[in-house]
Amino acid sequence: MGSEIWDLYDAHGRKTNQTMVRGEEVPPGLYHLAVHIWPSNDRGELLIQRRASTVQWNPNLWAVTGGSAIRGEDALTAARRELREEIGIDAAPDGLSLIACLRRTNSFCSVYTLRLNRRAEDFLLQKEEVSEVRWCTPAALMRMVSENQLYNYGDSYFRMLFAYFKGRRQQDAAAGDQ
Repeated sequence: MGSEIWDLYDAHGRKTNQTMVRGEEVPPGLYHLAVHIWPSNDRGELLIQRRASTVQWNPNLWAVTGGSAIRGEDALTAARRELREEIGIDAAPDGLSLIACLRRTNSFCSVYTLRLNRRAEDFLLQKEEVSEVRWCTPAALMRMVSENQLYNYGDSYFRMLFAYFKGRRQQDAAAGDQ
């Protein structure tokens, strides 16, 4: 497999005519596209994955499903590809809901969710990237962060994520009352 090529974007999220090779340093003032996908189930749990022991970045650490967009991909296409590759889910484009697009240090990260009700053992894992998956409550996720078992995406990131899911649970409850 050849090197992954990433498109580069300016600070306003506009695609430049520049690219870079994965693993190189992102040039100052430029950004690449990244995606995070938080599958959720009807019990209010979120799916996390343990990174394989052989990966370069944070081996054996629990993290969100995701990665970087490759040249020519938009965020939604990258999210669908990452789900297929890492956990064997072929999500329809309308099955993914965009929670937020965050400008981080050197990336624009689109954060998505999709509803999945499937047992952890029923996912088809990409063994080179993912050693296992697990469903967790928000409280369990934060406990894992405090114990350095789950990658810490930052307080504001988790506040945004949990606020989204709390609002969605309230909408679901209200819809159930009708």
